[in-house]
Amino acid sequence: MNNTNVIVSVNTMNDISNINNNTKYINLSIDSFNSDVINYFLEYGKGYSYTDTINNKNGFIYATYSMFKNSENIINGIINNIPSNLSNIEKVRYLYIALGKILSADINTMDNKNEKISFSSVSVINNIWGSITSGKTTSACISKLLMYLCSRIGIKSELINSDINGNIGNKIYVDDSFLIVDLYNDLYNIQGGFSTKYFDKYNDNKDIDKKIFYIKNSYINEIIDKELRGLDYTKDNMLSDILEVLERSINISDVGVIELAKICKDIFDKYTPNYDIRINNLFLFDSDESKEHFIVISYDNSFYSYNYNKQCFIKMSYDVITKNIKDNKIGIYKGEDFYCKESRLVL
Repeated sequence: MNNTNVIVSVNTMNDISNINNNTKYINLSIDSFNSDVINYFLEYGKGYSYTDTINNKNGFIYATYSMFKNSENIINGIINNIPSNLSNIEKVRYLYIALGKILSADINTMDNKNEKISFSSVSVINNIWGSITSGKTTSACISKLLMYLCSRIGIKSELINSDINGNIGNKIYVDDSFLIVDLYNDLYNIQGGFSTKYFDKYNDNKDIDKKIFYIKNSYINEIIDKELRGLDYTKDNMLSDILEVLERSINISDVGVIELAKICKDIFDKYTPNYDIRINNLFLFDSDESKEHFIVISYDNSFYSYNYNKQCFIKMSYDVITKNIKDNKIGIYKGEDFYCKESRLVL
């Protein structure tokens, strides 16, 4: 069998002539956007799978045409909804917030939290079009997506190591300067409506964030702060009171599970540093053996979890939780230390 041109890199319309009957895989540049190329494959590219190319270095994880098409439609919606009369910094901020609202981290793809990981789930969220389709992402993939969206509006960026843990961020060239940003680590702040922490020096610029319609007047963390400062933390139901404030203030149904855990951790670290409030990662076994992640927040033998269907925090029984764990209906992620005063479960 002749395997010539099974994989073809397409940066310009001229490269399309390299495609033949053997071609199955298409590499598309995301750091040098060409609208004609993208539109060509949206119309005629149903028979191919797609990956990204950066600086002529090809990816190796491919998305289906349906993922590619669906994601490009979502991306087009983001680009088309950019408010008019924005500066370049404001446009980048808009893209940063827009991506942060629709993508979440996935605990089921993290080595330190799982004994075994499905290759298919990891591969999907490490492809930019698969990531948008699934709503899940990694630090490398979301940084590539931000690069791609910036390229689509004519702004140059590059990938960088953003911290000592190996997370990937972006260096974005704006006018005569540049921004250093780390969208992955800001996902929980964006989904909570908080001021961000990793958008260079523009994390709490209200003028910009009003202009891009991220906030009306205040960040949600400012609103929460006013309420939490007035709570009585000596009350027995102190944890319930905190969760009620979060439930009222944040649209939690739009917040990922990992992102919700990070929001809660920041809140507890700030307002209850001397209280042993714990956040544990557990999962339900689905019928297809996939794991549905949820968190349990506990203090002094009281246990709460957020129910995304009912859109509220619910109180849970420790006995019911442990019985379901023993019956293999609920699992505990690797590295968790889950216990109450009378007993303890460690994985």
